[in-house]
Amino acid sequence: MRDTEPEIPRRALPQAEETRRRRALHQELAVRAGVALLMLAFNELFTMVPAAKGMIRLATLLGFLVNLPYYVAARSGRLRRLQAWIRMVMDVAFITAGLYAAGGLAAAPYLGIYAIVPVYGGIVFSSRACLVITQLATSAYLAMAAAQRFGLLPFTSPPHPDAWEVAIFNLLVLNIVGGLAAVLADAFRRNRYRLAAAYGELERAHDQSLRMHAQIERAGRLYAVNEVVAGVTHEMRNVLQSVFGHLWLVRRKLADAAPDVNEHLAQVEDSCEQVMRIIRTTLDMARQPGDAAGPLPVDEVVAQVTELKAYDLRRDGITLTVDVPADLPRIRASAFQLQQVLLNLITNAQEELRDRDGRREITVAAAADPLGCVLEVRDSGSGIPRAILPRVFEPFFTTKETATGLGLAISAGIVERFGGRVTAANRREGGAVLRIILPAA
Repeated sequence: MRDTEPEIPRRALPQAEETRRRRALHQELAVRAGVALLMLAFNELFTMVPAAKGMIRLATLLGFLVNLPYYVAARSGRLRRLQAWIRMVMDVAFITAGLYAAGGLAAAPYLGIYAIVPVYGGIVFSSRACLVITQLATSAYLAMAAAQRFGLLPFTSPPHPDAWEVAIFNLLVLNIVGGLAAVLADAFRRNRYRLAAAYGELERAHDQSLRMHAQIERAGRLYAVNEVVAGVTHEMRNVLQSVFGHLWLVRRKLADAAPDVNEHLAQVEDSCEQVMRIIRTTLDMARQPGDAAGPLPVDEVVAQVTELKAYDLRRDGITLTVDVPADLPRIRASAFQLQQVLLNLITNAQEELRDRDGRREITVAAAADPLGCVLEVRDSGSGIPRAILPRVFEPFFTTKETATGLGLAISAGIVERFGGRVTAANRREGGAVLRIILPAA
């Protein structure tokens, strides 16, 4: 058994851990106050031992009122572990005093009241505390009963002839309950640690997904700028080529012109050649290749992306199904860029389903193709309207107010760069399907 709790991941600290501790303290104080009030009510209504009624009342009232100084001390935040031990020891002392008032050895049938302390101690403190308090309660009662047996303490009520047998049996049950509570408390703590660790992993995956989204947006902006620059410079190059042609004709017709005229024409030609060099450099930069493509296992890429999106999809109540065999042929693509494409397609499907009633499912499937591999992202949404289906891959085309209209255009451009293509269609059973067709490596 562990005396200290497993370390909660740092993301859960300090606010979440402080909230958990405060809640555990409130639960502990509520249990203690509730038990004290129940014992007080039982004593007043049924009077177990008339001669000791006043002493039992005093012990239960003290057990109730002591919660106030406990709470004030715990709010200070100092020596929390020591305070918890003191509270449990005092609980055992109050219960032992109450049992003594009820007859001591004669109160053996009521020993089950001790079980409350190790049970809540194991839940809010530690498994080892549960075992220690169980042994402390056992020892305290045996010491009190022995003191009565040897005349060190007076009997407040004559014990039953078989009181020792009843006491031993109930103490045995108490120790069994304490041991089981310790085991369950340890399992509870381990499960809480695993849950916190899983939560931390989900948050890290979510953060990674957000980073990849940001990279996709940045890639989209760069892609759009590159396309614009490439288009403009291409048109400028065409114009300059026409200028070069006319310059050549002018120089032929003015071959016998004054030297200064030919010199000015040469300067114009040099300037045009310099502009042409700038245009060529700009085109080379705008069309620079992305990550190198290589043999790529499809199932690994899909597994990484679906793991990134699992948290978001679960949060939105969307079921994700993956049907990607491990024996598919390797494809020629960049792992990072293919992840970008898949992430973009799954995110589009998620946004379509997020506010939709009824069935919400996304399926990522793959199959071998004569030329390589086909990846599909299917959703159970309303599909793509026929009027806009031919335009979904156009840059800046979107039906959403906050979207850029670049996601699908970028995805199509990336896939085409690797010799593949992306298509969009509506499914007969409802929803849309985006297909990525990539060549084999």
